[in-house]
Amino acid sequence: MSDIITAPQNRTFDVEQLVRFSPEKATVTEIVITPHSSIAVWGVRPGQEVPAHTHPDGQDTWIVIRGELTYYLGDGQKTIISAGQIDIAEPLQVHGAVNEGTQDVVFLSIYSASSLQVIPASP
Repeated sequence: MSDIITAPQNRTFDVEQLVRFSPEKATVTEIVITPHSSIAVWGVRPGQEVPAHTHPDGQDTWIVIRGELTYYLGDGQKTIISAGQIDIAEPLQVHGAVNEGTQDVVFLSIYSASSLQVIPASP
C-alpha cells in the first residue's frame, strides 16, 4: 500500500509536522499504536490514491485535515470528503480514496482494533 515511517512516541502530536509526502505514492506515517487502536497521518498528492480496501476486525475513522478526496464507498460509489469532515468505515466496509484535486491532502486514520489487517477491495 504505502511506506510506513515511524514517528516518535509521545502523547501530543503535531499532524502537520508528522505528515510526509512522496512524489510516487500516498504516504502513511504511523503516529502511535496501542493495544486498542492505531493512529496514522496520510499525505496524498494530486493524482495519488489510497487503494480501496476493508478491515475485517476494526473500524477505520478518517478525519480530513487539509484538502479534498474522492472517497470510495464500494460498489463503484464515491463521495467527496473535505477538510473538517469525518468518515467512519465499519469492519468490512470498503474505503479508500483518490486525490483528484490540485492541492495536497492530509488526513488522519484512526483504526480501532487490536491489530491492523488490510484486505484489498474494488472501489
